[in-house]
Amino acid sequence: MRGGAALACAVGLAACALFAHPDRTPELGPALADLRAAGFEFAPDVRLRNDAHAVCDGISCADLVIERDTRTILVADGAFASPSKLRASLLEIWARYREPRRGNARDLARAALVVIREGPRVGVGTGDVGDARFVYRQLWQRLPDAQRADLPNPSSL
Repeated sequence: MRGGAALACAVGLAACALFAHPDRTPELGPALADLRAAGFEFAPDVRLRNDAHAVCDGISCADLVIERDTRTILVADGAFASPSKLRASLLEIWARYREPRRGNARDLARAALVVIREGPRVGVGTGDVGDARFVYRQLWQRLPDAQRADLPNPSSL
């Protein structure tokens, strides 16, 4: 009986190890270095980490939360699809991370605009810049005229 319980416990632990979510946080280092070299640096008090429960929504693959009184950026697994996607995700959240609040259409449009304009300098590929253009156009069209005033027309980009 004890042998069966020990075997079941060992199988359970092996299954947990096999199906555990891999922590991709170490992959953030090179992407953050590229952003920093281009002038996009997060404040020193901000933590960044991979989170299995964070999700991508368009080009937004990172979200800002407060954990134990610390601003923490949770990076979704989808951001790690390619080095370009990771850099685009970090650049997008960089444009709006200073205030921990839900992103509204105007904030998200401004963040997409940063990816469009600055993405190539930090290693964002043309496909991800194209995705940012598409998202920007959608967000820009949703905004009332008063909120569009200082944002460029998507057709001019």
